[in-house]
Amino acid sequence: MRPSFLAATIAVCWYVNPPIAGFSADISYVRQVQPILAEHCLACHGNDAEHREADLRLDDEASAKAHAIVAGAPDRSPLIERITSTDPDLRMPPGTAPRLTASEIQVLQAWIASGANYERHWSFEPIADPAPPAEAGAASDIDRFIVAKLSANNLSLSAPATKQQLIRRATFDLTGLPPTWEEVTAFINDDSPQAFAKVVDRLLESPAYGERWGRHWLDIARYADTLGGAAIGFTRFPFSYTYRDYVLQAFNDDLPYDQFVTEQLAADQLDLPANAKQLAALGFLTVGMQFRSPHDTLDDQIDVITRGLMGLTVSCARCHDHKFDAIPTSDYYAIYATLASSHEPEVLPLAGEPSPSPELTAYEAQLNDLQTAYTDMARDQNEVMRARLRMQVGLYMSEIAKGIREIDLSTTNIFSYRTDDVRPPVLEQWRRYLIKMPVDDPVFGPWVKLREASEEQFAEQCTALLATLKSENGEVTTDWHRVASTAPRWNPRVIEAIERKQPTSLLDVADAYGELFIEVQREWLTAQLEAALEAAPNAKPIPDEDARHLIVNSPVNRQLRRHLYGPDTPTNMDDDAAAKLLNRPIHDNLAGRKGAIHNLNLNAPGSPPRAMALREQADTDPFYVFNRGNPIDRGPRVEARFLTALTPASHTPFEPGKRRLSLARAIVNPDNPLTRRVIVNWVWQRHFGQGLVRTPDDFGTRGERPTHPELLDYLASRLLEDNWSLKALHRRIMLTNVYQQGAVESPRDRE
Repeated sequence: MRPSFLAATIAVCWYVNPPIAGFSADISYVRQVQPILAEHCLACHGNDAEHREADLRLDDEASAKAHAIVAGAPDRSPLIERITSTDPDLRMPPGTAPRLTASEIQVLQAWIASGANYERHWSFEPIADPAPPAEAGAASDIDRFIVAKLSANNLSLSAPATKQQLIRRATFDLTGLPPTWEEVTAFINDDSPQAFAKVVDRLLESPAYGERWGRHWLDIARYADTLGGAAIGFTRFPFSYTYRDYVLQAFNDDLPYDQFVTEQLAADQLDLPANAKQLAALGFLTVGMQFRSPHDTLDDQIDVITRGLMGLTVSCARCHDHKFDAIPTSDYYAIYATLASSHEPEVLPLAGEPSPSPELTAYEAQLNDLQTAYTDMARDQNEVMRARLRMQVGLYMSEIAKGIREIDLSTTNIFSYRTDDVRPPVLEQWRRYLIKMPVDDPVFGPWVKLREASEEQFAEQCTALLATLKSENGEVTTDWHRVASTAPRWNPRVIEAIERKQPTSLLDVADAYGELFIEVQREWLTAQLEAALEAAPNAKPIPDEDARHLIVNSPVNRQLRRHLYGPDTPTNMDDDAAAKLLNRPIHDNLAGRKGAIHNLNLNAPGSPPRAMALREQADTDPFYVFNRGNPIDRGPRVEARFLTALTPASHTPFEPGKRRLSLARAIVNPDNPLTRRVIVNWVWQRHFGQGLVRTPDDFGTRGERPTHPELLDYLASRLLEDNWSLKALHRRIMLTNVYQQGAVESPRDRE
């Protein structure tokens, strides 16, 4: 940091407007009024509906003028009456909250007297393309904006820096390294008008430029080589370096910023080759801290996207509507839905094609052996788990009959299983499965009907129901299993099992179902074993008319097996879901095998670079608002879409399968007023120590206004004109008098 140069820059950029004296018609809502309301009022009278007091919004013109403001009449406005009251029961803000200062009250009075005109927050306004002021002696358009404000306040730029100072400043700014003696000498001896421009061009072409500015970007991306303190499992990312290398190369290649952003959010959805190097860009989302709860990991991703790329604190709307900005909770969960449908693949794609080598060949052979051993064991254990679940139907139905509350599946793991073998994810699957069960289902229809029976008269109501079901079935003989093509209205084995149990509660009915499904599963396994034996050499085939064939293949038994083996049943989980249910010793065994693969990727000489990529699932379960951030307490359903404050009224949902790509395109859309402002402010800050907006990650109402709003929009417009080139932006900034001024303060300006 260069203290004196920074001080000179601050003098250039942050002249504060003098206090208002008396009532003035020239009051800016955005610049003067909104910061006061945000500081003192909007926590209770803002966008957050859940915590809003008196149903009053002071950030909404209609609400404010209906209840608190009389335009043109501050003396008749309840707002002024309450903030100036000496009565502790009437005074606002209430209690021990800081009072408004006299000057703040005066601003509000002047604003109301002038008509209380509301304006949209400055950062949500479209980016203008202002013409630079006409200033004599200014060397560039950027200088014209700066000098115009300085001149208006009787200030001026400092004298130019010496050549030694200038090359040192530029070299540290662009490469993070000091200039060599030879570079300094060459610059001092170059008397051409383009001498400094040549220095800038040389530095921008240096590989050290990408290392320096890529390092700055990695701070935004919260890059790390480790998973973070809250992680369970491995402590190191094996391939985080591929994202780091991608970022450094992108800066050196001057990859257009809109493409840079798009690849970091959705490289896998850009129709690139399967092993494209650009897939490493997805590390922007995957190298962050890994939390125990996936909701927290997604929140971290939402924060880095919205705050890092657009300067909006969207994560503040996770539990309630944003207190200060126009970001409802539904917006947060719309972005959540955009990201939650994506997951890291089991096998990460290569980040480019590796060059053949003996080390690569040895690595691939070892990897194949380890993966085969892991896959075979996982497949076998998962099938054992599914078979076990088919024998435990009664266990889970009994839990549901007891009225066990709903469980947040995302926070369960092998350590949260109970000693009675109930696995929370399976319990939730059964709960949802039975809730959706139609009342006329031939197998679970009786359960649905008995679920509503009263505890006091359960036995009587159950007996009556069974009689009705048997009557609707008609006469069913003892050889009902021989029916070849049809089944009765209600599954007779279910009726028989319940009747045999003589239930006095829903818990007894659950036991009856459990015993029946155990019997059905055993019959099916026996039939499979007999079929395998029949297929053995010299085995005697069982005739098709044999009762064993007829029983197993009867429509009644097929009805029952459909609830054990159907694709949507709780007992037929896919491999990923089944693997999460394994007992601790098996889980540890598989984890050890997976750890061997992980260590091979980390340490094998031939291990090729892989991308920490994502894959999106097009068809997903619906997404909902989580009331107060609680995943169990679901609110309204939401679709993956962009922020309402930045989109037309239609709020078109994102395309399934390309949700992240839709998000990226919305962020870099030229009509988005935030993205270009945020990035040019970030570059300016890195050159001058402070941005044109001094809160670079908060362009909302709690952030500071730009000191030079026209210059900010001018630079944002030039970025688009220059095809989103950051190197062109560096040149524009560095080839100015304001950048090249000396680090010596003027005594006159200091006074």
